[in-house]
Amino acid sequence: MDQLRRLIREAVDAKRTTYKDLSIAIGKNHAYIQQFVERESPRELRERDVRAITDLIGTTPSAGEASQPRNTTGFNPQIVPGEQLVGHRDLPIFVAAQGGDGHVIVTFDAVEYVKRPSVLEGVKGAYGIYLTGTSMIPAYEPGDMALVHPHLPPARDKDVVLYHVPPANDAEAIIKRLVSFNDREWTLKQYNPYLEFTESRVEWSFCHRVVGKYSAR
Repeated sequence: MDQLRRLIREAVDAKRTTYKDLSIAIGKNHAYIQQFVERESPRELRERDVRAITDLIGTTPSAGEASQPRNTTGFNPQIVPGEQLVGHRDLPIFVAAQGGDGHVIVTFDAVEYVKRPSVLEGVKGAYGIYLTGTSMIPAYEPGDMALVHPHLPPARDKDVVLYHVPPANDAEAIIKRLVSFNDREWTLKQYNPYLEFTESRVEWSFCHRVVGKYSAR
């Protein structure tokens, strides 16, 4: 939590946000985050509050952190080369906007259509998502397009998109790395800052596999 306190203090000092705005964003009184940073009260925040705050302040490693190890094991999403694009421009692309608690809101109204990578050739319901937020850097930069296969089963050490409900209209989602899972919960991780956490499979019932990405143009 010391690193998080430092990142919050840097964001406030740089006038990118305020303690009051961060406190309100996680549903707390206006002085909550200032007390967390300056008095270490509370000593720790809930995982979902950490994710919400890091997304809001847009954390990236500072120069002083360059020599510190970063746990990004398995973060290598496939960048699809042009020669693997097939067929007509019939793959719908949707946009993810920042939501609360570190989640995103995916609007299922296509903003454009692109050619498919071969891995999605003939896949009914396949789609892409323009990503936002910084929690998955360096795997995904803001503006990258995640390519999603909605019918592959969950698999460990794969990137996934989790939904509360079947994707339609506007749907709340989490885009993370799937570390492991059982009948009750998903174990997920993000990279910036590194965090491993669990979510209920009852609450997040729908799991779609990310099979590659197009880098931001």
